[in-house]
Amino acid sequence: EKMTPHDLSTPPSPAQDPEEVRLRKMNRRAKVIHELVQTEKDYLTDLELCIREVVQPLRNLQVVDVDRLFTNMETVCEVSAALLHRLNEAMADPDPEAVVIGEVFIQAKAALEDVYKIYCYHHDDANMSLKTYEKEEEIKQHFTTCVLALKGKPNLLDMGSLIIKPVQRIMKYPLLLRELWQATPEDHPDCRPLQEAFTAAKIINVNINEFKRRKDIVMKYKRLEDEGTLRGKLHKFNIHSIRKKGDRFAGFLKILTGVEPQVRDEVFDREEKLFRSLEKAVRLLVKNVQCYLQYVQEMVSVSVQNVQDMQNIVKEQNKNGINGTLHSNGHDPYKHFKDSMERLVLAPLSSLQGMFTAPQKLIQKRYDKLLDYCSRLERSSSFSSSSSSSTTASSASLVSEDPPGPARRDYEALNALLVEELQRFNMAAYTILTNCVVYLVALLRGLMDKMLLLSPSIQQLPAPLSNMAEVQNSIMDMLNNLTFVKDNAQRLMERKVSFERQRDKKTAVPEVQHQTEEQRAWLLAEHPLNRLYQLKRKCNGCQEQDLSLLEGELVALLEDTDPLGSSSRWLVHTGGKCTTGYVYSTFLKQYNPLRDSQRAAQMVKEQQHQQPPVMVDEDFDDLSLFVSGSGSSSLRSFNLNTTDSSSTLSGLQGETESPEEVEMSVDAENEQFYAVYAFQARCDQELTLEEYQHVRILQFSDLGGNKDWWLAESNGQKGYVPANYLGRMSYA
Repeated sequence: EKMTPHDLSTPPSPAQDPEEVRLRKMNRRAKVIHELVQTEKDYLTDLELCIREVVQPLRNLQVVDVDRLFTNMETVCEVSAALLHRLNEAMADPDPEAVVIGEVFIQAKAALEDVYKIYCYHHDDANMSLKTYEKEEEIKQHFTTCVLALKGKPNLLDMGSLIIKPVQRIMKYPLLLRELWQATPEDHPDCRPLQEAFTAAKIINVNINEFKRRKDIVMKYKRLEDEGTLRGKLHKFNIHSIRKKGDRFAGFLKILTGVEPQVRDEVFDREEKLFRSLEKAVRLLVKNVQCYLQYVQEMVSVSVQNVQDMQNIVKEQNKNGINGTLHSNGHDPYKHFKDSMERLVLAPLSSLQGMFTAPQKLIQKRYDKLLDYCSRLERSSSFSSSSSSSTTASSASLVSEDPPGPARRDYEALNALLVEELQRFNMAAYTILTNCVVYLVALLRGLMDKMLLLSPSIQQLPAPLSNMAEVQNSIMDMLNNLTFVKDNAQRLMERKVSFERQRDKKTAVPEVQHQTEEQRAWLLAEHPLNRLYQLKRKCNGCQEQDLSLLEGELVALLEDTDPLGSSSRWLVHTGGKCTTGYVYSTFLKQYNPLRDSQRAAQMVKEQQHQQPPVMVDEDFDDLSLFVSGSGSSSLRSFNLNTTDSSSTLSGLQGETESPEEVEMSVDAENEQFYAVYAFQARCDQELTLEEYQHVRILQFSDLGGNKDWWLAESNGQKGYVPANYLGRMSYA
């Protein structure tokens, strides 16, 4: 209301001369222009004095955060100096009719809004910091010294009067321009520019207030998030909050089901999608880089040893010492790589990852306010439609045009803030992410280059032959013709064949009796259908109290756990006398009488027509039937594996598993292992085993981390055994 133009001058009487009225207005206009220029000059002098006597000394002392206390006062001073210079240039014309002040402010509108918006935005923070600083006597004494250096300025009494001057000045521009516009005759060339300048000054103040209000809303919800303790949430739990959350949920369901259209902002939706993508990319890149550094650190020691071994093979002994010094000196390429990776890649990405939390909460709050706004809008429209039946059309239109209230203002403020700041945030985050990826590639390339420079012998290796496979096969044939290699290979093959025969004899399973129709009928009569199960495939009992059953036989479930509490072994009844025992649940499937009758009819029909059986879907219920963990009885390839403890022959493929596979897929306390081959201990730390002897694995590696040797226990004795001498027992 104060900024609304009011013509307070007394309207000219008919007796007054128009020339006299115009002359009076021109005299008043000259006084207003003089006041405008003089106040701007005094304001600029105060700013320069404040910067010279207060800001600079405090910045040199480094006792307070000057940028937080005075924000961008130096920039405000520069804009004010430029404005005063333009005003002086406009007044340089001696003809009062040619002086145009409005154009000066129209041209300075963007600069004024930019600098004063930032200053007013941080003014509250500056006041809070000032109150905090004044509680400390030492800092307060510095403030007093700086204020006394202002040479007795009557309008600069304390620090508070210093930091509020720019706020007061930007609010004074609309008042001065309005008064100047009213004092300018309508036929003056400055009348229309002054009107536009007055409107621009009002818009600047409105934008500053709106910008500050957005900040207040953000700080409000940020403060609520920080204080979101259980007591605080219970304190806010009332009828109003319940109703508000209920309205939000109802609105969400209406939008989700398509009852009501969703209010969309294309710019916000695009920026939010990019924001989510950047957050995911940064999070995954941080995780991958951390895992990569961890794996590389574990691999470096082994890789260095491999390089040295390769050098020992390729180079001559007298040249090996020269290259060894390159690895043993203080220039460790991996250490420099790791430090650079953490400093140039991980540190910026981790900092950026932590910055995504606050915008995510604000985006969620924006959706909540959007639901509140839609709910108020719906309630307002329903109220206007109900009131139209009892009131006139004009009153109904007034009700419908009533704004929804704070919900709309909060939503529009949050949406405008997010649209503006998400664009800048996404651009900055994309730049940081791109730079980190570029640094990552450059560091990896640099590491490879340094490693190649430290290993010149690797660069001097001959090019691989085109017929490498043929050359290797010919060399292998030559090795096989050697006497000691041929004898050992033959002995190993004979040992394998002997082991296969003995295993076949030992693991022979006695013939299983078929289930009779009487037993099947007894089970159907005594037990409900939900307790009946059918064998999916043949099952051989391997433990005490285990049952051996055939495919298709019917059993009744008595208990779904064994005495040790395992849910994988079930206690079942087969229908005969003393035929209660345990069966693994993976061999069973729920009994379906309809499927059983259909299959029986199909079998009868096939026997009558002498046709091959037709496979049904249930025949492939368990695909694990076709994927067996045990190997075939055929002789497979073998290789020579040299370990740190001894030179041993690895187990045949299919019979024994690698240490990594066993450690990843087997629990040592639930699985049984046995000796595939007999092993004779050569020292006290090793354990002697006989063929087929059961063992329990205590550790899948030795003390040095070598997984080729396992710590085993059998018959109360402990010791290390080659991992390729052991096999896993499986009930499948």
